Amino acid sequence: MQVAVVGLGWWGKQIVRSLDQSSRFEVIYGVDPAPPAGTADFAQQFHFALEAEMGKVLGDPRVEAVVLATPHALHEAQILAALAAGKNVFCEKPLTMSAAGAVRVIAAAEKHGKVIGIGHERRWEEAFEELARLYTSGALGRLLYMDANYSHDMFTRADSGNWRLSPTHAPAGMMTSVGIHLTDFFILFAGPPAEVRAQTASMVIPAPYEDLVGASIRFKSGARASINLLAATPFYGRFTMYGEKGWVEISSEANVDQGKPTTLTQVVSGERKVRQYLPTDTVTANFEAWADAVEGRQPYRFTNEQLVGNIQMFEAIVNSSRQGGKPIEL
Repeated sequence: MQVAVVGLGWWGKQIVRSLDQSSRFEVIYGVDPAPPAGTADFAQQFHFALEAEMGKVLGDPRVEAVVLATPHALHEAQILAALAAGKNVFCEKPLTMSAAGAVRVIAAAEKHGKVIGIGHERRWEEAFEELARLYTSGALGRLLYMDANYSHDMFTRADSGNWRLSPTHAPAGMMTSVGIHLTDFFILFAGPPAEVRAQTASMVIPAPYEDLVGASIRFKSGARASINLLAATPFYGRFTMYGEKGWVEISSEANVDQGKPTTLTQVVSGERKVRQYLPTDTVTANFEAWADAVEGRQPYRFTNEQLVGNIQMFEAIVNSSRQGGKPIEL
């Protein structure tokens, strides 16, 4: 599949490197209106043409798909433009900034017969695949509660003008960067959300960026969940699921691109097991699964309902936090 990668910052370059590892993809364009220093050399190294505007590559019939690694508030318009040009789309999370936007892009994809990929590569982490196996097997019993925390201090070193600190592109702090991965698992296991309460604060990084996010969620299934994110403390990553018959905790030592192991602890029917998983290339695995869906080989792991449900939850967290923790009914 010949693709154009739009957005050549830190993660856009990571995507180019990942696609270069796969025989399924060829990056023929990189698009960035203000490419960081060294991008021209990077383009030469990976043999793609550098363009300033996405519109210039959408008219090229060789481009079968567009990969978006752009500031978050741009996603919806860029997805719609690419779909209208007849391209499949892979979009980094969050898919859109609103549930209505998510509905619009999914409807457009269906209209044009295209497949939207989403940058939730954590579904391919072996520890989370094992959690999914335990849950779907019934070993944990009825789902009662999930609790997740993903924190790091990388943004304390970011320039104040960085778009990742912008309330336009990153409302509710780290929800758009890491929290939305965790709520994706909430949706996967518990289904659609029913009510959200959230609070945020600026404790270390100056406002308007919110470096503390906390939310509690009630799901239509009856399950509950909580999520906490801190952008001003050394790395901490944990996801815990509690069922009637047992519980599972997954702890991560570093962000996905750091090559660190993940530990899964389970207690089922009184028996405790601990397993460690070495890192795998989940980014490429996600892209190849999307390519399989584009080619009709097998369904993608994300349903439209899950994609919309996750953005519903994200939007509700933002809205609740802006109203002092007021419950948002969904």
